[in-house]
Amino acid sequence: MNIELGEEENGVLEATLKDSYPAVANALRRSMMTKVPTLSIKELDVVKNESGLFDEDLANRFGMVPFTLPEKFDEEDELHIAVKKDGPANVNSGDIQTDNEEAEPINDEIALVKLKENQDLEFEATAVLGRGREHAKHQGGTVGYEKDGDDFIFRIESTSGYSNEELLKASVEELESELEEFGDQI
Repeated sequence: MNIELGEEENGVLEATLKDSYPAVANALRRSMMTKVPTLSIKELDVVKNESGLFDEDLANRFGMVPFTLPEKFDEEDELHIAVKKDGPANVNSGDIQTDNEEAEPINDEIALVKLKENQDLEFEATAVLGRGREHAKHQGGTVGYEKDGDDFIFRIESTSGYSNEELLKASVEELESELEEFGDQI
């Protein structure tokens, strides 16, 4: 059993799991979606919100913005975030400021809220590492596969701070770690 990387086209990586079983393919798919740690906003403290959105809606939109992962960022670390914008303006993910140069939204052009004349927005937030099994905002990516004989052809599209190949590798490492822990308990 091995994995062969194929072409990456339009942000989607094709990878083939050779000579395997459905249970292994599904474990790998689920690992990419739910077990790899990703960085996302956990708490948002609104200082000023004169937009047309309720604070809860604003928190939900900003909470779904995925961030790149700093190299040395542990489970107990926090990323501090701030946004301050005066209207009229469109507030995009690129307007988010962080206290870590390595952590930034993976896409600067995610539209979050539109401010009209005399509307201002200011808030501070905290982002943490989490996993897709805890909340959908922490899913590593969109992953599917199809069966071709004893092979499984995956289509991997990262929606997190990982490249598609990094997401695949991180998910394999997570599975290996879980299996090792399981073996230690026997």
